[in-house]
Amino acid sequence: MAILATPRHERPDTRGHILVIEDDRVVRFNIVSYLEDSGFRVSEEDNGARGIEVVRATPPDLVLCDLRMPGLDGLEVLRVLHAEQPDLPLVVVSGTGVLGDAVEALRKGAWDFVTKPIQDMAVLEHAINAALDKARLIRDNRRYQGEMEQANRLLREHVARFEQDAAAGRTTQLQLMPLRERHLGAYRFDRYLLPSLYLSGDFVDYFVIDQRHVGFFLADVSGHGVSSAFVTVLIKSFVHRYLELLENEGEQTILDPAQMLACLNLDLLAQKLDKYLTIFYGVIDIEANRLTYSNGGHFPNPVLFDGRTARFLDGCSPPVGLFPDARFGSIHRDLPGSHLLVLFSDGVLDALPERTLGLKRARLLEAVDRHGLSAEAIMAALGLAPEAAYPDDITLLIAEREV
Repeated sequence: MAILATPRHERPDTRGHILVIEDDRVVRFNIVSYLEDSGFRVSEEDNGARGIEVVRATPPDLVLCDLRMPGLDGLEVLRVLHAEQPDLPLVVVSGTGVLGDAVEALRKGAWDFVTKPIQDMAVLEHAINAALDKARLIRDNRRYQGEMEQANRLLREHVARFEQDAAAGRTTQLQLMPLRERHLGAYRFDRYLLPSLYLSGDFVDYFVIDQRHVGFFLADVSGHGVSSAFVTVLIKSFVHRYLELLENEGEQTILDPAQMLACLNLDLLAQKLDKYLTIFYGVIDIEANRLTYSNGGHFPNPVLFDGRTARFLDGCSPPVGLFPDARFGSIHRDLPGSHLLVLFSDGVLDALPERTLGLKRARLLEAVDRHGLSAEAIMAALGLAPEAAYPDDITLLIAEREV
């Protein structure tokens, strides 16, 4: 049975479309035959003007062009095609063998230069493959660049929306906090907050419990950002609920710091948020001038300043929301007639330059001893600036007994 060969021009296009512009019919035939046998789809023209028209009508993947042709020569073809389609691979085939022609062709936009006569067609095929690979890389790079620009644009839009949402969340969070300076009975309370992000995992509150008691706390939720800020709102709502229980049902939990932390511990665990917090919760009996507090893993310990000496309060229990069977203890302390209570979140320790914990604690005592009446003055004494960036939220709470 005879086997019919597939006509050369009907073979499938497997390696790309090449336009050959060559005025020498024999040379053109040899090049076209070889390239078609190598799997390329090939078009051919015998003059530069017609070659330019073909490229404009149906751009090929590569143009193979003779340099010396009657009429419009190869250099002009290169100039026109490179100006109109700078990413179109242009390979020059010329028999001149003059170095100056090769340099001029490359300057006009040629990607490679092959001299005639071509002794080994593999040299030509190699130049074509290299040019096609380069063109493919340029296309891929352009596509990746476009995709990257689109991804960056989307990222900027998402970041802008996040910042808007975070700014709104921060406004809401600050609205839930007490006023910067508030007088409750014989006490003046003040607070200061330097968040590491838009939303803070630190939270403070101070409030009247009944006619003779005021309560206050500083809580530091694990982690940062939206989820931690959400937990601070939960703590605020939990505490408010226990205030209502005292007012409506006479339930005494809000007056017992250890019991209060035990209830908050169970409340937070029940939410299954995979979050815990450290918290110092204190209740001051204004008439008896007595502080009862429970420290749920809060560090550094609060500082008590009696007008002469600043010292840390002792006592510590487990964090809240971490262990279901955690036990919390209350500590009672009679207070001097005139005094300050100063609470710091642990972010202040990360921000201080001292190398040891002992030196950092001494720095806190010194700042309270010299500048304790003003939250801003204490922060300034510690070298903490509102416009600076810090690795963790930094919060300060002051309770001053006004005589």
